[in-house]
Amino acid sequence: MEEANKDMEQHPIFSKDPGQWMALVHKEVLVTSETGRQHQGWVYTIDPVTQSIALAQFDGATKTLQNIEIVLGHAVKEMRVVNENTEEFREALTNLCKSVSDMPETLSQETLKRRQLSLKSWLEKNRLPVRVTGELDDTLTIADVLVVQPPFGPENCICTNEIILGRIQGLIKNMPADHEQW
Repeated sequence: MEEANKDMEQHPIFSKDPGQWMALVHKEVLVTSETGRQHQGWVYTIDPVTQSIALAQFDGATKTLQNIEIVLGHAVKEMRVVNENTEEFREALTNLCKSVSDMPETLSQETLKRRQLSLKSWLEKNRLPVRVTGELDDTLTIADVLVVQPPFGPENCICTNEIILGRIQGLIKNMPADHEQW
């Protein structure tokens, strides 16, 4: 039992502050492995348990992603920061593993207004008390319980009551495509 406790104390996860790992995210690092091989890239994430590092390499001129490399923690001999600028590729790194459906849509104000009015009309047709709210009149509020934010899809609903949330999301999903076209 004493030996098991000794092993736990020796594992870096128990001695290294997670803030130290987080401080490396979005920075460019040069990692040297035990074999002498060097890996350079922007830190996407670090697994604090295995100490494996996910590095993203970008084309410097076009800033497009070229490669993602995982350097296993047990193989890391040395790591040093070569570029402290965490803003240079922050957006690209943040969006790295998001699906297209998770990416924010870029819609014109006119399109958003059409969607808002179409959804409002649909909800009113289904006899729900809905009104335009928000500082910029850019949200819909249903019965002072649920809010729908732009771009007015089912995933844009906010409500603390899960039953109401599910029903309104279902209603929005079932809105006919020809109902005052989005």
